[in-house]
Amino acid sequence: MQRVASRIDELRAALEGQSISTEEHNDQRFVMVMAMRRLIDTGCEERASRMIAREMHDLFADSPPLPHQKYRFTFDWVTPHAQAWENDLEHLKGKAKVHGLEIGCFEGQSACWFLDNVLTDPTSRLTCVDPFAIPMDSVLLRYFERYFDHNIAASGASDRVMKLVGSSQVVLRSLQPGHFDFVYVDGSHRVGDVLQDAVLAWTLLGPGGTAMFDDYDLVDDVARGLLARAPGRALDAFVSLLGDGATVMRRDWQLVLRKG
Repeated sequence: MQRVASRIDELRAALEGQSISTEEHNDQRFVMVMAMRRLIDTGCEERASRMIAREMHDLFADSPPLPHQKYRFTFDWVTPHAQAWENDLEHLKGKAKVHGLEIGCFEGQSACWFLDNVLTDPTSRLTCVDPFAIPMDSVLLRYFERYFDHNIAASGASDRVMKLVGSSQVVLRSLQPGHFDFVYVDGSHRVGDVLQDAVLAWTLLGPGGTAMFDDYDLVDDVARGLLARAPGRALDAFVSLLGDGATVMRRDWQLVLRKG
């Protein structure tokens, strides 16, 4: 417990009272979150894990959001990909009856970007899937659900968004196969979960649809095998199985596929 408290204090000191760039802001918060995950993964007792969740909640609650005229975000992981997304989804922009699916919602920044830049027709729809409650019903993630709800409301398109709370491996099986024009996958990064999400999302994607997978290049081997956080390992295996049924449109920090 003392080690956990000490690490939290170090991370808090690293973030407070600084005037830093958005990139540095994201990097420091990412380091903090990954450090906390490591503490949980390496066998912290339940009491320690709950303390981590509450301390992280307080840290984020006390930190000012990034400046934005419309939304409330504490991270900005969308701006670096915005131009690429423009190209990936240009063929769908502003068209009628476009259906998008997002797996992993966090604060709703990517969802709001899709609503503002692609799903602009009144007949378009976005389905968002997220458990908003891991690990161990974390206070932190429940906190981010409030941010998500706030931002979707601020988009002015909340009537065109369906929020489904639950595990993607459960929720996705309830959706209509072939219904979606694009899918954005940014859920659990564990190899086993990524592979399941990829298979399920591909089934839900219609012919010619676009599948976008975030953090393809991320490798964080806290655990081994299917529990390792290394999306690219699962996605490389998935692409090899698809063969000529998929076209790789882009492979950098993200992987983008077009369904044949």
